[in-house]
Amino acid sequence: MHRKAFLLSLVVVGGAVWASPAAAQPRAVTSSVVKLQVVSDPPNLMAPWQTEGVSLFGGSGVIIEGKRILTNAHVVESAVSIEVKRADGRASFPAKVVFISHDADLALVEVDDEEFFEAVHPIPLGKMPKLQQGVVVYGFPVGGNTLSITSGIVSRVEVDTYAQSYRDLLSVQIDAAINEGNSGGPVMTNGALVGIAMQGLKNADNVGYMIPPPVIQHFLEDVKDGRYDGFPHLGVALQNMESEAQRRGARMKPEETGALVLRVDYGGPSYGVLRPRDVILAIDGHEVANDLSVGWEGIGRVDLAVAYQSKQIGDEVDLTILRSGNRVQKRITLKAHTPLVPGRRRTEWPRYVQFGGLVFQPLSEQLIDDADAGYSDAVSFAEVNNLVTRARREIILLGQVLPHPVNRGYQEWGGEVIRLVNGIVPRDLDHLAAILDAAKGPWVRFVSGDGYVITLDLEAARRANREILLDYGIVEDRYLGPGTSDGRRDRSRRSER
Repeated sequence: MHRKAFLLSLVVVGGAVWASPAAAQPRAVTSSVVKLQVVSDPPNLMAPWQTEGVSLFGGSGVIIEGKRILTNAHVVESAVSIEVKRADGRASFPAKVVFISHDADLALVEVDDEEFFEAVHPIPLGKMPKLQQGVVVYGFPVGGNTLSITSGIVSRVEVDTYAQSYRDLLSVQIDAAINEGNSGGPVMTNGALVGIAMQGLKNADNVGYMIPPPVIQHFLEDVKDGRYDGFPHLGVALQNMESEAQRRGARMKPEETGALVLRVDYGGPSYGVLRPRDVILAIDGHEVANDLSVGWEGIGRVDLAVAYQSKQIGDEVDLTILRSGNRVQKRITLKAHTPLVPGRRRTEWPRYVQFGGLVFQPLSEQLIDDADAGYSDAVSFAEVNNLVTRARREIILLGQVLPHPVNRGYQEWGGEVIRLVNGIVPRDLDHLAAILDAAKGPWVRFVSGDGYVITLDLEAARRANREILLDYGIVEDRYLGPGTSDGRRDRSRRSER
C-alpha cells in the first residue's frame, strides 16, 4: 500500500562537510531548540480496551512565534507527561499538547511557565528549499544531552507517504543519513525553519525525510480557529492517461492531458460533482499531465495532490474536466472526508465492539501493520473495495475471538472482514452495534467477506457478555468514539483537540 518508512524516536543527520549556513546562527538558534522527555501510554490496537503500558523516550522541537513548540506528532502522541528543556537551558519545564496532526506528523506543544521563554529567539518559517540547497539539522543523538548540529543537502522534493499517517503529502528528501535521534528536530537554512525532521527509509543509506514549509504552514493556518480539521481529499480514485488509446477513447484532443476518474466516494467532496469516466484536465488552472502531475511554483513537477492539499477544509477548488468530449467547469467545496480504509485512526483510542467474545474493529492500515500482516484476506478485500459507498463507510473486521463456551467452534478466527450481520451490511462500527442491539430471534449470523458464516445463540451471547468482560478484565463492551452518549467511560484526556 505504501513505501515502508520508519519513524524516528531520535534524529541525527550526518552528511558531507561544506561551506554551509551552519556557521551563521548556532547561538540564536540553540535558544529555541528544545529537548522533549515524554512518558506515553498508548492504546493497544490488538486489545483496544487496554493500553500497551508506560514507556519513556525523547524527542526534539523548535520554538516558533506565539511561544509554541513545534514537533512531530509521533513524539507526543498518547503522552501522559511531557517535560521540555531548551538546548541552552539547565531546567526542565512541564508542557502539554494543544494541537496534533497525525496526517502531517506535526504537533504544537505549550509551556505555561513564562520563565521558559526568557531570552528566546523564535524561529521564523522559511520558504520551500530548492534541490541541492544546503540545510542544517539540529537534534539530540541517542544517549546525548548536548545539541548536535549536522549538515546535508536537499536531494528530492515529491509527494510521498508519511509513516505516521500513511497519507501522501509533500515531502523533502535529504541526501544524508537520518538515524535514531531526535524526531521533531528543526531543519534550518539562513536562520529560517525549512523543515521538521520526520522519518527515514528502511534498507536505504543516506535517505531521510523532512516536513517542508507548505505542510507546516497548512497546519499552523488550520489551527488558528482553535480546531484541527486536517488536509483535504478529493474523494476520487484516479488513473493516468499515458495510453494513447485511452486518451482517444475519452475523446481527448491531441494537445489535452489529464487524469481519468475511476470512482467517486459517496458523501465525499466530489460526490454529485464528478462522475466516473470524467477526465480532470486542470485544477485551479494548473494543467494536469497524463502522469498525474502538475507544475508547481518553487517545486517543479509534482503529484497533482499538491493542488488541492494546499487548500484548507472549507475552501473551494475549480476543476476543468472533459465529460463525453465536452469541456466543463466544476467547483468543489473541500470538506472533511475519510477513506474507507484510513491510514490512521481518527481518535487516540481505538473503537471496538465486543459481543459474545467476538471483537469487531474498523479496518485501518495502522491496524494491518500492528497485526504483523496477519490480515491478508482483509487487505485483499480493502484493496478491491476501498471506496466509501452509501452502504459502507468503514470495513468492519473481526479482530479476534475471546474464547468462551458461547463462541466454541470459532475461537481460531481473526482478521476476517464482516460483510453481513443478520443479512444487513454494516455501514460502519456504530451501525454494527445498532444491529446487534436491535437483533431479535434465536440466532445472530455474521457472514465474512469470503462467505464463511458465524452463528451464535443470540440470547446466550448476550448473557455471556458480562462474564466475558469480567474474565478478560474489560470495562466496557464497546467504545464508539468521543462524544458518544451510550454511558461509556470518558476517555477525553486522550482525544484530539
